[in-house]
Amino acid sequence: RRTRAVIHEERAWLRERLTKLGLQVFPSQANYLLFYSPLPLKDALLERGILVRDCSNYRGLDAGWYRIAVRRHEENQTLLSALSALRKEA
Repeated sequence: RRTRAVIHEERAWLRERLTKLGLQVFPSQANYLLFYSPLPLKDALLERGILVRDCSNYRGLDAGWYRIAVRRHEENQTLLSALSALRKEA
């Protein structure tokens, strides 16, 4: 029960922060989020040690769609910092 509560809170927090970065984020009840970014992220984030799922091969999606797991708060902060930096570099 505690794990579900933590994921619920962290998912909402992460979705809000991703949206503030200008990303289109779909609501979710699972422990992951699907979002769209106009910037290519997979390789840039991998260079920073962050793995995201490229969803461009999902039926109905194309380049720019990604899926991320809702992780511990510190890990989610690391992801957000990396996304913010990539956005500034673009």
